[in-house]
Amino acid sequence: MQKNLGSNIFVGIVVVAVSAVAIAGLVVAGTPSQERARQFDNRRINDLQQLSQAIDQFWTRNARLPETLADMQSRREYYVPSLQDPRSEQPYEYRVTAGKTYELCATFETDASNASQQDPYARPYYAKGGADFWTHGKGRVCYTIEAQNVPGLVP
Repeated sequence: MQKNLGSNIFVGIVVVAVSAVAIAGLVVAGTPSQERARQFDNRRINDLQQLSQAIDQFWTRNARLPETLADMQSRREYYVPSLQDPRSEQPYEYRVTAGKTYELCATFETDASNASQQDPYARPYYAKGGADFWTHGKGRVCYTIEAQNVPGLVP
């Protein structure tokens, strides 16, 4: 009887320890749905970065901004992987604001406004605001970007 009691206590301790580790893992890494949302947001940032680079190439070649993002997608000299949100399939927003300044907008599922809590996104080399240029809150966020000539690209 003493032997069974000792075994039961040991099993109970192991179950509690395994449960504590699983809970700690969820707290640190987040739930699977939170991780999926972060991955979608990472994809959105990557898409916006690619669009920004394509817009720079368009600006360099044409000395003007494209009227729409679709103006670049059908031409093979511009790498435009996607014009739409990976989850909602709604188009990313693009708007020329003045001269060579434009906005790119997307709707995010997570809050990555604290740069230390997000993946270290690259940013356009010309973007003002430092290394945290692509940080974002939850919801609709617009980035104001100024088109630049791409060094070495022939107009």
